[in-house]
Amino acid sequence: MSTSQSTLPPTTDPTSTRPRRWPVGLVGVLILVAGFVIATSLITAPYTELVPGDAQPVSNLITVPHDRAHPIQGKVLLTDVGVQTLHYLEYYWVSIFSSPENQIVPTGELTYNLPESEFVDQGKVDMAESELTAQSVALRQLGYAVPMRDVGVTIYVVDPSSPAWGKVQVGDVVTSIDGVPTTSPLALQSAVRAHQPGDTVTIRVGSIAQPTPGHDVSVRLGSITSNHKKVAFLGIGDPAVPFQGMGTQPVYDFPFPVSINSDGIGGPSAGLAWTLGILNTLGGGNLTGGRIVAATGTIRPDGTVGDVGGVQQKTVAVERAGATLFLVPQTPNHAELKIARSMATPGLTVMEVGTLAQALTDLEHLGGKLGPAATGPPAGPDGHSVPTDWQNSPWS
Repeated sequence: MSTSQSTLPPTTDPTSTRPRRWPVGLVGVLILVAGFVIATSLITAPYTELVPGDAQPVSNLITVPHDRAHPIQGKVLLTDVGVQTLHYLEYYWVSIFSSPENQIVPTGELTYNLPESEFVDQGKVDMAESELTAQSVALRQLGYAVPMRDVGVTIYVVDPSSPAWGKVQVGDVVTSIDGVPTTSPLALQSAVRAHQPGDTVTIRVGSIAQPTPGHDVSVRLGSITSNHKKVAFLGIGDPAVPFQGMGTQPVYDFPFPVSINSDGIGGPSAGLAWTLGILNTLGGGNLTGGRIVAATGTIRPDGTVGDVGGVQQKTVAVERAGATLFLVPQTPNHAELKIARSMATPGLTVMEVGTLAQALTDLEHLGGKLGPAATGPPAGPDGHSVPTDWQNSPWS
């Protein structure tokens, strides 16, 4: 008896399922995403975000002799810009969702491609020079004679590959080389070039706060080619641009002490605010007519107000601090005025000023009392003297 057989498909168990592959793929994708997020949150992007900083009364930071100080009505505010280093994840986020008052800039553009430590040190030098200049301008405006003399060369840049690296630093003041006074960048260059490459020289170094007497540093000079011949090279400043990276350091003979605590702020843009604050404290205390007035702008020894950066962020900061008037530098095409007004609400009046005298006139028209500040600088060099090469000084 024959038996016929046939092959039948296996019975399918409806409770059994074939393993799915998509969860494994999803896990892989999640791992890649997590890795990307972690990496972009740790790696620094070559961009910096500028944000509104602080605006604070300068009267809290200025100290004058007790018997010369006046009670303050109203406020003079200085303002700064917040600087935030971005990681890539933050950069992607703020690029899409950044507020109008914030600004992303290439870090190299902000720091001039300097090492971060040197850029920070330059900001401290700028602030120290700003404080000195504001003191001299304010006291002269009050009618005091403030004699000035050039004493040395302030260092802004030190070439990392030069003999000077590690011997001097940004903010030092070189007052002599081998006993020869170096009262200007030209004098310093001449003193160096009087030697041969390989010579060891003695450099007298002080600080902005105390240029003299200073201390001595020995440096073996290097070599650089100038006009097709080898000449001695120290490494202060930028050899490709004559005198760039250094400036003449003045010393002022003040009639009485005035001190400023910059509270960790760097840069020269508080010059106008410092000047107005000193005038307010010494000149009666009602310079603003009871208003909250903010100011930004550098100050030169002749009272000229110079341009600044970050006006976009500063406008927001001073308005948040309650200012009703914001003084900004007068610039070509009124660029900084336009930026500030574009960020201001109707409650903040923005005015541009090119000089301290103009700022005082504007404040007087708005109800401020100038008091002794109306006197103006005395005639002669003690009222108007400036460092010999101020036009080449980086802080100007």
